[in-house]
Amino acid sequence: MIGDMVRFPWYPAGLSSTEGRAVAEKTLATARSERQGLTGQLHLEDPEQLLALCELLRGRLESIPSEVREEAAFFYSFLEFPRRSIGSFDERDYYLGEFALIAGTACRVLSRRDEARHWFDRAETSLVLTHNASAHVARIAYQRLALRLEERQFDAIMELAPRWFECFSKLGLEEDALKCRFLEAHALKETERLSEAKDAFRRISEDAKALKADRLAAIAAQNVFQIHAFLGEVEEAIAEARQAAPILKRLNNRVNLAKLQLGVGYLLRGQGKLVESIEAFREAQRQFAEIEMPADVAATHLVLADLLLDAAQPAQAEWEIRAALPVIDELKLVPEGIAALSLLRHSLRRRQIDRQALRSLNGYFEDLGS
Repeated sequence: MIGDMVRFPWYPAGLSSTEGRAVAEKTLATARSERQGLTGQLHLEDPEQLLALCELLRGRLESIPSEVREEAAFFYSFLEFPRRSIGSFDERDYYLGEFALIAGTACRVLSRRDEARHWFDRAETSLVLTHNASAHVARIAYQRLALRLEERQFDAIMELAPRWFECFSKLGLEEDALKCRFLEAHALKETERLSEAKDAFRRISEDAKALKADRLAAIAAQNVFQIHAFLGEVEEAIAEARQAAPILKRLNNRVNLAKLQLGVGYLLRGQGKLVESIEAFREAQRQFAEIEMPADVAATHLVLADLLLDAAQPAQAEWEIRAALPVIDELKLVPEGIAALSLLRHSLRRRQIDRQALRSLNGYFEDLGS
């Protein structure tokens, strides 16, 4: 296995792995508008080069998801039309599916859920035709299940995640199986079964370390940190943050570093340090903005609004809410929270913020992009 991708017998005929990666780096550094004229020099029809591009893009999903979305869409279009001859077997279908799956995953991270579903459908129509199709279809199913978590369909998660865990285990995809347990743990956290969630994330961290899956171990520690922060357990939270932060920095996992910063805000809020908490949330918001995650920026606007009401700054709180609403509408982020959203809008018109509606909306946003 190479990441989530299977090494097939037809790869060695083209570039070597080292050559493919070097050319892939060069390709991504070349403006998209110039690549069509450099197809030969960039080896864009070579399977090893396409494999290297998939690996690089997957590695950047949690650093620059917006750019990954654009790049994956570019390579999908490049392969789709005109119909190019890639390799000798099912390579074209395989890479169409891979780039579609990468694009869909990036859209999910960015909370572009309808767009993500469309890409996952595209991925399935290609990957179902390839060697080892069952493993590839299972990977798509995981992404669809992760979308259901973000839409707060917790009953579905608790029913289906264990089944997919078994499927991945039987397919020999241990890291993917572990990710299904992540979904279960997140559902426990979001339904306020915090003690169970804490234990689940700790077990996941231990298993991830055994698999040498540093990224998963660090994200599990980050989630344990968040739970400690919610509960006001300062020393325990700090210990988890110290474990997670260095790994996330080494991996340049900017998405989860920003989420770690959110946890700092909640921790400070629990300690009654209002000014410091506001500063921490603004720093998290800045980090989300840098990696172009508007849904998370909007969610943080709502948290800040609640804090600013505590700080007796209603005008600034109103500004924060008004900044969030267009993004919530554009991305259709809280269809299940439409009643709270309507109450909040009505209260803004009356210039008296409905605190309960605001906090209800905050609940829908607590775990975007898991």
